[in-house]
Amino acid sequence: QNESQYTLPVGLALASSGQTFTRFGILLAGAMVVLLPVMIVFLLFQRQFVAGIATTGLK
Repeated sequence: QNESQYTLPVGLALASSGQTFTRFGILLAGAMVVLLPVMIVFLLFQRQFVAGIATTGLK
């Protein structure tokens, strides 16, 4: 329940709510910081993800 232990998506949601205006630049920059590591991991292991999904139906 401590603000310093919130996950990044929750922190972004809280940063955009409860204000009279939203700073979209800061919000979008935070979204990129959250999304970038996930995209890098996916792009690095894309072949393994696709191969794993393709072979799950075979038996």
